[in-house]
Amino acid sequence: MRILFVIVTVLLLISCESAGFDSDKRQIRAKDEIRAKLPPRSTDFDVESFKEDTLHNWPDSNFKDPLQYSLGYVFKDSSGNIHHENGRVLFTPDGKSVIQTITGDSSQIH
Repeated sequence: MRILFVIVTVLLLISCESAGFDSDKRQIRAKDEIRAKLPPRSTDFDVESFKEDTLHNWPDSNFKDPLQYSLGYVFKDSSGNIHHENGRVLFTPDGKSVIQTITGDSSQIH
């Protein structure tokens, strides 16, 4: 009986996903979205800073309070020049779909 209780308890603990796991998946997805927008033959991509926000003043009525992931990143272009840029990825409020990806220098990101 004790063994059955231990097995059931372990199965319940293993099958639960934490909210932190969802946040980690979104962070990885945001990084992949930014990387996909880099110029061809870019190398040495690395994220230098990362911030997660909820946008309460979002003008689009289709999505209320979307999630914004802001990333500071660096990469080397095909000619060897190093670029330090900022980008942001907007997710639906449930965090499962990407609404928009914006890349560029810090003057383009508001």
